[in-house]
Amino acid sequence: MLRLGAALTGIVLMTSASLAADLAREHMLVLGAVCGAGPHPHCGWCLGAASLVLAGLAAFACAVRGPRDFRRSGLLQIKAGHGQA
Repeated sequence: MLRLGAALTGIVLMTSASLAADLAREHMLVLGAVCGAGPHPHCGWCLGAASLVLAGLAAFACAVRGPRDFRRSGLLQIKAGHGQA
């Protein structure tokens, strides 16, 4: 059940990334230049599209591998030292 939810979340994130990329393209047309080239910084739509793609890929990876595989791999562990500098 968790894998299905992760896959559906990945689909929603990738669809959102597609919409953000379309808005970024429209913004570049209005600007008349590619975001990030020359004096023009990247717009929020560009950064949002890239972030949503990465989140979607992570959701698909979780759906394929399952949560138990991630727990065993140590990717989700937070290690804190006890009084060590």
